[in-house]
Amino acid sequence: MRLSTRKGFALPIAIGSMIVIGMILAGVFFAATQENRAGRNTINQERAFRAAEFGLNTIYGKWDNPTFNALAPGGTAIKSYKDTARGTWYDTLRVTRLNTNTFWLVSTGWAGQTIAQARHRTGIVVRLTQPQINFLAALTVHGTTQLGGSSYTTGQDSPPTGWNCPPPGAEQPGIAVSNVSTVITSGCTAFSCVDGNPQLLSTNAVNDTNTFFTYGPDANWASLTAMADLTFAGNNTITGVSPNLNVDGTCRYDAGNWGDPRRLTPTGACESYYPIIYFSGLNTSNLISGGMGQGILLVDGDLTVDGGFQWFGPVIVRGRLATQGTGAHFNGAVMAANVDFDQNTVLGNATITYSSCAINAALLGAGTPKRLRYRSWAEMY
Repeated sequence: MRLSTRKGFALPIAIGSMIVIGMILAGVFFAATQENRAGRNTINQERAFRAAEFGLNTIYGKWDNPTFNALAPGGTAIKSYKDTARGTWYDTLRVTRLNTNTFWLVSTGWAGQTIAQARHRTGIVVRLTQPQINFLAALTVHGTTQLGGSSYTTGQDSPPTGWNCPPPGAEQPGIAVSNVSTVITSGCTAFSCVDGNPQLLSTNAVNDTNTFFTYGPDANWASLTAMADLTFAGNNTITGVSPNLNVDGTCRYDAGNWGDPRRLTPTGACESYYPIIYFSGLNTSNLISGGMGQGILLVDGDLTVDGGFQWFGPVIVRGRLATQGTGAHFNGAVMAANVDFDQNTVLGNATITYSSCAINAALLGAGTPKRLRYRSWAEMY
């Protein structure tokens, strides 16, 4: 029997169906791949954004006054952060000083691998806010005060030697008291150991506790002492404080280092360090003998100074202030609230010199960053 050819359409349909299904699968795989890439890129972009924000928030929350205050206007400091656990992101942050108290922070975050890396950059502008202490004179005292003839208090605005200071301001009163009759002199005829305009200022502001314990709308005694870099409790005898350096030449921030008021060439590592030193305890006696420092000195109890101790910046004592022997050399301004009404004594070879430059440098060194009210944050790309 002769077989004839039988033509059909099942095979072409099967082959055509396979082609169509293959195209559909290819399309599905392509779409899935694109979706995966888009999702991965979105994750990397978001991770980069979070890395940039992490850098800004870290710097803002842990402001490094010594490092940033050492910058000249236009100078930049660079900080880096990374994901040490998984290595999925890293961030580089640049802090640029625009002027005395304004800084521009630019944070650039990266995430992902080289072939699929995302980058995001954000920035903020911050301004340092600082305590506003109302210094009435080179020395402001509440209660009876004894002056010795070998001491010297002057309200003549005197920039510290070697400091980069603006022109001096107007001459301030030498001593501010509530009543001139509370000042007792020994060998200081006609207040010859006091210089100022006037020599003695009698003002009711000395009786106002806000003069001693309120520092503008955003700061007071409690908030300022809470910011202290170094706190000494109880009765203390401190001798020979001086700048300390680490082995690598960087500034060592320990209890024996209160900053470096000298202006050396080359620049000393601790020159930009203006610590807040706080002696806590209302009924305590504290003695500082010799050494040097700069910043803000706050004392709850009584303070006695001798040995030629040199301090640059504000000094506020709640209790009694006394100098003896070779005394102290205060450059800035001193206030003694004398809450227990004991007698203050400025004896020995003590000198108290008003210096707006030392005051402003110390207050700026204690400044805290605040975002500008307008345009404080910017997403660059």
